[in-house]
Amino acid sequence: MSLLPATLEISYDEPAFNLSELIQPAPVGAPRRFQIILVLRNGALAEYRTDLGPASEFTTPEFRIIGGVVDEATGRGEILHTVGELKDMADDMHMHTAPVVQTRDVWGDYYDHLDGKRNV
Repeated sequence: MSLLPATLEISYDEPAFNLSELIQPAPVGAPRRFQIILVLRNGALAEYRTDLGPASEFTTPEFRIIGGVVDEATGRGEILHTVGELKDMADDMHMHTAPVVQTRDVWGDYYDHLDGKRNV
């Protein structure tokens, strides 16, 4: 993996290849959540980062929103979204918390079922 050049400013109308929100270690203290946007600058991708705060303050899991595609055969890319569009999608994702997944003890249920049949 190669390093991308960084940028300190972005425009909401600028073409964006993707937006990611990732939890990464901090130099000091607890891990933090970063929003990373890859924008198209002079025919190459550049990375823009925003520190969103402590990771513990977020209920939404890490995610990546695709804003462009690359044709593997030709190596040419196409940008489908702007920075503003991807940031709007990310804001929508923050409003929804991850569903709570209920787990079952399938083997325990099976043996309880067998025990119930034996007691009849």
